[in-house]
Amino acid sequence: MASLVPYINFADQGKEAVEFYKGVFGGDAEMQLVKDSPNAAAMPPEWGERIFHLAFTAGDIHFYGSDIMSDQAGKVVGNVYSLAVNCDSEAQLREWFGKLAEGGNVTWEPRDSEWGSVFAQVSDKFGITWMLNYQPPASADK
Repeated sequence: MASLVPYINFADQGKEAVEFYKGVFGGDAEMQLVKDSPNAAAMPPEWGERIFHLAFTAGDIHFYGSDIMSDQAGKVVGNVYSLAVNCDSEAQLREWFGKLAEGGNVTWEPRDSEWGSVFAQVSDKFGITWMLNYQPPASADK
């Protein structure tokens, strides 16, 4: 089955971002640095410690990323996408929201949404917008 995997450009903050997201979601990341990549000779020498490719996984949360794509003309980190996460519980949503909000900007505190879920939105300190959603199970008496 096909799947969608977000790709995030971290503008030379990839290592810091990975540690931050590990603290929020747990999980682990596989990273290849520019200096260790097949394209190292074609990259500026000062990019050696930047992330050439990143694969982050924490349960069903998965994204790719790098530190080098954001140097291309016209790229502005965080303004063209949001990452939507379907949470397993309201407690999980509130925990992750609290962690993502540290140093970030809150758009919506956790609240009951118009579509029947608990929803929150926050841009983290790296400019990534997160939409957290928890859909409670339908009760039998409705």
